[in-house]
Amino acid sequence: MDIDSIFKAPTAPATKGGVKRKLVSPDELYRKNARHASYEELTGRTFEVSSQGEGSSSSAKRRTVTMEEDDDVDGVRDRFEGVANPEEEDEDDRFFGDGLTSDQKDILDYVDDIDPEEERFDLSAVRKMILKFEKAINKNQEMRVKYPDDPTKFMESEADLDEEIKRMMAMTQAPQHYPVLVELNTVSSILSLLTHENPDIAIDAIELLKELTDEEVLSIGLEEDQEVTGSEGEAGMKVFVHGLIDQGLLDLLVQNLGRLDEEETNDRQGVFNTLAVFENLTSTEVALAETIVSKSALLPWMMKRLKVKGFDSNKQYCSELLAILLQSSSANRKKLGELGGIDDLLQLLAAYKRKDPKDDDEIELVENLFDGLCSALAEKENKHLFLEGEGIELMVIMIKEKKMARIRAVKVLNYAMSTKAGTANCLRFVEIMGLKTLFSIFSRNGIEKLKKAYKSFSEVEEEEHLIGIMASLVRNLPLESGHRLRVVRKFVEDDYAKLERLLDLREGYEARVKALDEKIEKENKELELTPNEMEEEEPMRALQRLETGLYAMQQIDLIIAHLCAENLDLDEAVERGEKESEMKLRVKTLLNRRGQSLDDIRENLKEYLDGLEVDTALADVARTKLLAQSGSGTASEVIMAEAGAKGKEKAGEEGEIVVSDGMEEPTEEEEAALEALEAKESVQYMLSLLSQ
Repeated sequence: MDIDSIFKAPTAPATKGGVKRKLVSPDELYRKNARHASYEELTGRTFEVSSQGEGSSSSAKRRTVTMEEDDDVDGVRDRFEGVANPEEEDEDDRFFGDGLTSDQKDILDYVDDIDPEEERFDLSAVRKMILKFEKAINKNQEMRVKYPDDPTKFMESEADLDEEIKRMMAMTQAPQHYPVLVELNTVSSILSLLTHENPDIAIDAIELLKELTDEEVLSIGLEEDQEVTGSEGEAGMKVFVHGLIDQGLLDLLVQNLGRLDEEETNDRQGVFNTLAVFENLTSTEVALAETIVSKSALLPWMMKRLKVKGFDSNKQYCSELLAILLQSSSANRKKLGELGGIDDLLQLLAAYKRKDPKDDDEIELVENLFDGLCSALAEKENKHLFLEGEGIELMVIMIKEKKMARIRAVKVLNYAMSTKAGTANCLRFVEIMGLKTLFSIFSRNGIEKLKKAYKSFSEVEEEEHLIGIMASLVRNLPLESGHRLRVVRKFVEDDYAKLERLLDLREGYEARVKALDEKIEKENKELELTPNEMEEEEPMRALQRLETGLYAMQQIDLIIAHLCAENLDLDEAVERGEKESEMKLRVKTLLNRRGQSLDDIRENLKEYLDGLEVDTALADVARTKLLAQSGSGTASEVIMAEAGAKGKEKAGEEGEIVVSDGMEEPTEEEEAALEALEAKESVQYMLSLLSQ
């Protein structure tokens, strides 16, 4: 006997031989098709119940009993004769039992006792599901070809196809069987639905892909003792994802975006699910972020979508996906610059220079745009585009306006001005009077109001970015230039107030690092770690110390070392090393008040120097290439001097420097190695000055 009939469940509407169903929106279809599987579907078995069971009758029909039907309680009890557990009625006689016969209760107990392992999909069940899915696709194609001008003829097959797509989502319970989808070429069948004539079917296929590629699939139902299943699921997911990409998933998804009208609810959800598929791919394998950008037109589409006026969830999702694609791929960041994306991001952010986002969702949009811009500024080409797009000016305005954007603008300036490639941005920052704005917030002006107005504001994080900006200024601005002189004088004004503030910050970071060192030492003793075990833990400990405040303290010490080397009064005795500069004397005085000396600065810088890893071979290759180009490139002043002494220049008729055609440029790795070498040489030079 069918279990649905036992529980008097309503029968599902007929799909064949009756009234044909009309294809409706995915959400409505999902609600329509969502039902509990029957006992037979779950177990593949039948459970026979005698028609003469207690309290049952073959002709008995379900009825609703209310107190109005019979005021006599005993009469009601009589009608419920045979119901299981009659003694469990409520004391006030409102309910009598659970409404089930003993046979029906046995069925429920049996279903509850079924081993969950028996409900899982095995390989055979997966193959059967795939077969039904393929048949539904073929049937729909056949009916569409046979009756292309009569939708009523193929609408039923389309509804059946929609139902089978929904059923395929059950595959998420068995990611270890995903490779079967590739082996049976079901991947190609799923992708074919993205170009289906009915957009609703394409949207359903996108939803299916979103569910199948969701990383949460790998953790569903897994327990501690199921590590093997988990690893099989991860392997299956990767096989499936790469199978999709090999079959042209990326282009198909972007092409499908072009035919979706976001004015329609279903299409808008389809766009959202498409973006979710791309995000799922990057979660499965980080390297796929670069593949997505290089093998599809997603990045141009997203930049165009972000420029649409107004705010909506899809625009927010675009900003989030953009930040994800840029954070881990240099190629993606460069591609953004080539597409004019830096200027686009600046224009989008400019809308918030004098106003705040309306709600939390829009705040997330703005933060994603800032994060994407910061990631993009890791590339030297983008730093130049940022300068051309007047990004420095925009960030300074945001800081002055004291809105939410001011919090992130400081971070952007730190990224834009870092490394040698940020030298031009440092010069522009000084030229537009950015120092006044910088040292105003460094003095904590308006900090308390900012804390009250914006919960996301972190004073510690802002301090670290401010220190990074100052370090970039003293490193990148040319020696004895007016720009550098203006920076140094900021530390002198108001009786060295900014210098005292800098040393106060250093003292705070030093206290944090010491507290962490004591904690680590205590843990080592409690765990009774051997020397070898402590050595294994050292990389993690070193990272903890850097994050706690060691890196910020090292940056402060670099700034102090540069300041001590300055001779503001141009005293010849200072130049000859016969006496110390006024700045150095004041630094020593302020350190003495805190019970410290320049020796503490030197020791910290030596530790920083020891932590700098430099590939000297790559650095030498980069230096040689730059010398061969007669001083062009990003070499330091030392390299420029060497180029004048050793480089072989080809002079033109008018005396200009001529670079040979086909001259090889340094690679990114070589330039990075050279910059690390220059940084190391700079620290060594600062240490030598402090020792004088």
